[in-house]
Amino acid sequence: MPGSRTIAQPSVLELAEDWLAAKRALESAAQAEKGNSDRARRADLGRWALILTGNGRPDELEDPEAALAELRLSDLHFEALIGAVGAAKARWSDATVARMLSTLRGFTRWLTRTGHLSADPLDDDLLRAPPRPQRRPKALSAEDVDRFLATAAQPAPPRQRIWWPTRDFALVRFLATTGARAEETCAVRIGDIDRRAERPIWRVNTAKGDKTRDVPLPRLAVTALDTWLAERSEPGPKRSALVARRADPLFVRPNGTPLSEQALDRIIRGLAQRAGVVLPAGAAAHAFRHHYGVTLALRGVPTAVISQLMGHADPRTTAIYTTVAATQLIAALDDAGLL
Repeated sequence: MPGSRTIAQPSVLELAEDWLAAKRALESAAQAEKGNSDRARRADLGRWALILTGNGRPDELEDPEAALAELRLSDLHFEALIGAVGAAKARWSDATVARMLSTLRGFTRWLTRTGHLSADPLDDDLLRAPPRPQRRPKALSAEDVDRFLATAAQPAPPRQRIWWPTRDFALVRFLATTGARAEETCAVRIGDIDRRAERPIWRVNTAKGDKTRDVPLPRLAVTALDTWLAERSEPGPKRSALVARRADPLFVRPNGTPLSEQALDRIIRGLAQRAGVVLPAGAAAHAFRHHYGVTLALRGVPTAVISQLMGHADPRTTAIYTTVAATQLIAALDDAGLL
């Protein structure tokens, strides 16, 4: 009709921003502030855009928004996505492709639900995520933990400001007997150790996914923490006394600043090198978390309790520890000639 005006359709980039905003609105305030999930979704969409348009190397993504600006809704069809998934599998692991597909599937479902696509192009068995292989954590052995403790208690090497034997000994005890994640260890406050009950409890208020949990502390861990807190309150040869208030970080550097995850990783890796312990790949502190989970399973702690103590959202994660424990028990029986 004369005078009629065509309404411009939103671009894929604009639609992606709307979807990402909707996903952020469903997150907790703490998750939204960190922004990790949003950055991961944005990067996943940008990589798919580079694969589908052929305008760059998806494993060298620099600007997700620029990549999405080149993508068109017409690019999101079954045949193109079959090729894109094959290209992704050639570049990344099954676990990474599964995560990327989950992101893209969430986006295409939203596009279909809001009427921007007539049908979901990912709604086909051929485009299902590849099954994720069950990962078995490589835990530190009890002997490894003993070697860590013995090394941590030794006088610090000269001219090395990273070491503080009393703190490091308490740190290893804490990691090995609580299953704390690296970020939880750095965030724990003195007041999070609740001593009102018969058995002291670590009240985890900064857990992954904003879930709180209570972890009982063994007496050996409490003793190590008390020794550490007493020493940090006294002046040392090259430092001032550090007041230990309830709101202060439990683990600090010699200057009183909290440990960062990077500093924690350096301490654990340095102790491992000094102790002659080979750490599994990944975050160093996580090896103690695996040790804790396997130890609980070996001692017959029910799976539901292990899940609660470790703050697992998915029971399948807890099942990995029971599987590892069962494997170790079978190996021990075999070594004893009982099988």
